[in-house]
Amino acid sequence: MPFSKLDAPGLEHVIGDSRMPGTGHVEVTDAPDGCPLYQCPMGTASEVDFAVGCAAEQFSAWRWSTSSERSRMLGRAARFVADAADEIAGQVTLETGKTLAEAHSEVRSAARILETTAGFVPATAGTVTTDHSRKVWGLELTEPAGVVAVIGTWNMPVQVAALKISAALAAGCAVIYKPSPLAAATAGMLVDAFERAGLPVGTCAILHGGAETAQLLASHSGIAVVSVTGSELAGQELMRSAASGAKRCVLELGGKSANIVFADADLDRALQGVVTGFVRNQGAVCTAGSRILIQDEVYPQFLERLALAVEAVRVGDPFTAVDVGAVRSQEHCDALSDSLEKAVAFGAKVCAGGGQVTVPGRSGAYFRPALVAEVDQRDSLWQDELFGPVAVCAPFRDERDAISLANDSRFGLAAGIWARDLTRLERVWRELDVGTVYVNSYHRIDSVPLAASGRKMSGHGAEHGAAGIREFLASKSVHIYR
Repeated sequence: MPFSKLDAPGLEHVIGDSRMPGTGHVEVTDAPDGCPLYQCPMGTASEVDFAVGCAAEQFSAWRWSTSSERSRMLGRAARFVADAADEIAGQVTLETGKTLAEAHSEVRSAARILETTAGFVPATAGTVTTDHSRKVWGLELTEPAGVVAVIGTWNMPVQVAALKISAALAAGCAVIYKPSPLAAATAGMLVDAFERAGLPVGTCAILHGGAETAQLLASHSGIAVVSVTGSELAGQELMRSAASGAKRCVLELGGKSANIVFADADLDRALQGVVTGFVRNQGAVCTAGSRILIQDEVYPQFLERLALAVEAVRVGDPFTAVDVGAVRSQEHCDALSDSLEKAVAFGAKVCAGGGQVTVPGRSGAYFRPALVAEVDQRDSLWQDELFGPVAVCAPFRDERDAISLANDSRFGLAAGIWARDLTRLERVWRELDVGTVYVNSYHRIDSVPLAASGRKMSGHGAEHGAAGIREFLASKSVHIYR
C-alpha cells in the first residue's frame, strides 16, 4: 500500500545488501494535503563513498552478465511493475499531486519502457576488421562504462527512473539512484521490481539526499557517468561537479516548448492537443507546450475556443475523476501566481483561469490552469520554465515567423506542429532547433522507441532505445599484430 500520511516513516538508504537509516532527515509533505508523508535522509560524503564502493563491487560481476540475462531481467521487471500498478500509482499521486489516472499512465509507461529497453540490450560481440597484407586484426568493442549516478526528479519519479536505470543496467553498468526527496518512496518500489526480476542485490543502490548529495556523487572519482533529469540550474551545477573528473553527463533539463497551430490544421484536434500539452501533469513536464503559437488568420477564433477549453479543465482532488490535481507545494503555487501578476502588470492579458483554488476536503495547493495573451517576449512568462499549468499564446504570420518565434528560447527540448500540408510540416520541423517534434499530436510517443535529446540549455545526450543505452557504454579499440 502507499504510505499513509499519518505514518511519516523514515526512508532508508539501500546500499549493497544493507538498509541504512541515514542522517539529517528532512520532513517531506504530500502534495494533495500538505501533510507529513515521510522523513528523507540526506546522504553524506561518507555514505556516498560507501555507496560507490559497494556499487563498484557489484559492477565487477554485473558487467559480465550476458545480453540475454539482462534482457530477461528487464522483461520480468516490466511485468512486476505492471502488476504493482495500483500500489505504485497511489504513492505517485501522494508524492506529486498528479491525478490517480495520470499516475497509472506513468506506471504503464514505466513498464513499457522496461519492456522496450529489454529488446535493445546490446550484444557483447565487437566488430572485427582485418588487413591481410599486413597481418593485422582490429577489434572495436563497446564495454559497460562503470558505475552510473542517476539523479531523479519529482514530477515523473517512476517513468524517469525506469528510463535511466534500465538503460544503464542494459549496458551492464551498476547504478546509484538518488531520487528527488519530494518523490523518494517510489524508488524502493522500482528497485524491488528489479531485484525480484533477478538483478543481483546491490547492483542498483538507492542513496537519498538533496542537491549536495547529488554534487558529491557527480564529483566522485568512482562514478563514470552522471545521468540527470532536473532544472536548468541543477544541470549546470552537476556539470560543474562532474567536470572535476571529466565525466560524461547525460542531461535532460528544462524546456519552454512551442506548440504551433497553422490555419490549415484540424482545429478541433489541435484544440484538445494544445490544452493537454500544457495542463498534463499539472504542467510539471519538461516538454510542456507552454508557448502556443497560432496563425493570425485563425488566431481570434481559436484563442476564444482555447480559453473556453481551459476554463472547462476540472481541478480537484487527484484521487477523483478530475483533469488536474495539486501542484507540489504552496510555495510552487505562490510562484505561479506571482509570475502571472508580474506579467499582467506589464500589459499581459489573462484569457482564462489562473490563481489558487480551494478543493473541498483537501488542504494542499491547487492552481487553475491559465492562458495568457499579449505577453512581452522578454517577460519571464515567455522565456522561463514555470513547471506549472500556465501557457502564453501569440499570433504568427507565416512559416518563417512561426519558426523564429518558436526558436526564440534558450531551451531546445521539444515542439509541436499542427497542420495538414505535409510539405509545410517537413519544412518547419527541419528548422526547429529542438530535440523532439510532435506532429499533429503532443506528448504522444506511444511505443515508438525513438531517441529523445535536448539542445541548447535543455541539455545533451540521448534517452530511449538503443541510443539511450549507448550513453552508458565505453569504446575500446584493440590492435592485434600476428
